[in-house]
Amino acid sequence: MTLQVTPRDKKLLIACGAVLGVYLLTVFALQPIFAAQQRIDRQIQSKIEFITKYYEILNQRSYYEAKNNTNQQNRAALGRKFLNETKPGLAAASLQKILEGFAQRSGVTVEQVRVEKSKILEETPAVPIEMSIRSNLRSLTQFISQLENFEKFLLVEEIVIRRINKSDPEELQTRILINGFIQETKPEPQNT
Repeated sequence: MTLQVTPRDKKLLIACGAVLGVYLLTVFALQPIFAAQQRIDRQIQSKIEFITKYYEILNQRSYYEAKNNTNQQNRAALGRKFLNETKPGLAAASLQKILEGFAQRSGVTVEQVRVEKSKILEETPAVPIEMSIRSNLRSLTQFISQLENFEKFLLVEEIVIRRINKSDPEELQTRILINGFIQETKPEPQNT
């Protein structure tokens, strides 16, 4: 029993074999090559983007140098807002001298000055000074105005004002607590 294949069936078998061959070639050869090529293209594109970003950052060097200079100027300006001394005792003496100068210029009479223990306000070392002063309303206003307009950062934490005598309502007794700030110093290394 031999199978007789007609020329038409031969052509049909050859066509089916060709379609099957093209399908197998596509699935097992061309698609993996195409997928690998796409993966390589993505890697190349990723590296191109990385190099582009790298060169953009390198080209912005002048921008970052200008930012650094601005930061240094801001740091220096902020440093000028603190009292010059780094030790609380010296800073308190300096602040007391400044406040007594303000009192003299504004016509306020300083009755008592008390330096309190240094403390930390908002993570910044502060030197508090409590002053008892006698003044009229105008000179007290001038004194407080000098505090507010001083180049160093001073904080009036507490102010208590009371009238001294009933016949002259302008004469005032004031207790004022003023904080001056010092820059935090790094602890000195201990020699062992």
